[in-house]
Amino acid sequence: MLCLIWGSTWLAIKIGLEGAPPFLAASLRFLLASATLFGAVIVTRSALPRTRVEWGLVAFVGIVLFTTDYGLIYWGQNNGVESGLSAILFATMPLQTALVAHGLLSEERLTLQKIAGIVIGFAGLLVVFRGQLALAGPSEFLPMLAVVAAASCGAVTTVAMKRWGHDTNPFSFNAFAMGVGGTALAGLSLGASETWAVPSWPQGIVAILYLALAGSVVTFVTFLWLLKTTQATAMSYIALIIPIVAVFLGVSVGSEVLDPLAIVGAAMTLFGIYVSVSKRAAGWTRAARAGSSGPPS
Repeated sequence: MLCLIWGSTWLAIKIGLEGAPPFLAASLRFLLASATLFGAVIVTRSALPRTRVEWGLVAFVGIVLFTTDYGLIYWGQNNGVESGLSAILFATMPLQTALVAHGLLSEERLTLQKIAGIVIGFAGLLVVFRGQLALAGPSEFLPMLAVVAAASCGAVTTVAMKRWGHDTNPFSFNAFAMGVGGTALAGLSLGASETWAVPSWPQGIVAILYLALAGSVVTFVTFLWLLKTTQATAMSYIALIIPIVAVFLGVSVGSEVLDPLAIVGAAMTLFGIYVSVSKRAAGWTRAARAGSSGPPS
């Protein structure tokens, strides 16, 4: 579900930018999501953050993820980075997550198996999006770098939530964090002198509604709930599947033509994820190491 929804959000952001400036569109998205989640908190009587650690994590995620990460994504797409290229640039997140997790999570050490799986998976995306990569010009360097930096923000906050967010309630935590992000993005919008007006219909309004309710409320509540019992690095593999979903949505919903090599690239990516998480693949890695070390002397 997360892969399907987030796979469609790149296109939704692109459409939404036709009806509202980037920081304002992102701000409205998260303020609406925050208000919706506060309603859910009241209805479900969800526990609020209590400790200084939890409130500190709320502020950190609000600023680093919902403000900086998404501010960079919206700005990058508004400055020429196509939605498919944005997705592949953001797919650098798994490797960055694995590196951060290695330093902060004792149970998630970086292994040769993880590195091999991530590299294979990312190589598959390069096959899928080789055409868009070839068309990217020097003028798009800074916007592309912004999307990679956004992936860094996503990696850091995923690991932080894994380490310090195990007692947080997914509804109340995200309600406060998105409120922080939406407010900060509104400040960025004012600082950038964006025109404040009601987003156009249907592009701006429909995109904001979809991104707020499906792309934020449903996804981030589910993501934090899953993160409590799943490794941060494994959760980040979603970023490898999202671009593939975006491609096949373009073929099935839009009028795009399916590139046969896209199927090969998608298979490579899925195989890379398998290599990274499979116990059988771990056995292959151990056998390869044992073989390379030679017989005991």
